[in-house]
Amino acid sequence: MVRHLTGIWIVACAVTLSASARAETVEVPAGCEAFLTVQQKNCGVSHYWRCEKAPDGTVWEVHYDSEGVFSLSVYDHDFQWLDSQYYRDGTREHLVGDAPDPASLTELLETGADSYAFVIREDGPEGTRDIVHQGYDTLTGLKVEIDGVELLETEFASTAMDAVSGEEIFAVAGNQYVLVEERLFFLGPDSFLQNGEEMSNDFSPVRFIRPGEPGFTDMTPLYGCNASEEILFRPKNGGATE
Repeated sequence: MVRHLTGIWIVACAVTLSASARAETVEVPAGCEAFLTVQQKNCGVSHYWRCEKAPDGTVWEVHYDSEGVFSLSVYDHDFQWLDSQYYRDGTREHLVGDAPDPASLTELLETGADSYAFVIREDGPEGTRDIVHQGYDTLTGLKVEIDGVELLETEFASTAMDAVSGEEIFAVAGNQYVLVEERLFFLGPDSFLQNGEEMSNDFSPVRFIRPGEPGFTDMTPLYGCNASEEILFRPKNGGATE
């Protein structure tokens, strides 16, 4: 039921966002409440909301870069990645079946470590394929303060493989951050390896903006927008689209 509901909701949100891809602010769907905007390094900004008719703890993230809306993702109460829509090429990725080892923020916070293995179905311009994502998150024990907000630092490593051939598609490792009070993960510095080429990215948060504060729901990125190198944005747990 969770995945069915989130699939319906992400399509509805996608229609709204695609019609205003260059909008300067986000219009949150009716029945939903926005609670956080995060300006990030590498010319990115994300906005988060929850919806009253969705399963408890479900959260949506829309991400904008310098060209407008980039992606819309939805996560469950354990911040397990359920569904993503990418607007540049129309690709959609969604969780398939019951994961043999679901990602669990609860387990990470209770034990200091969490492994995961799940299958994402990718529907894109080149067709459909199933991708196995597996990896781990561990708490480093460090607390990091960014813009007055205390975050827990993690180390992670994740690999994506073709579910049929077993061929590695990409591997990524680095650090991320957890905002415990909102049960959210944020990207940090990482190294991304694909087709023998390595790329370093850092989408660490720079500013946390709450309702009523200047810049809330503003989808214009403010930091690092003059960088010339190609960068990627991906949902937590390793998904990536160029």
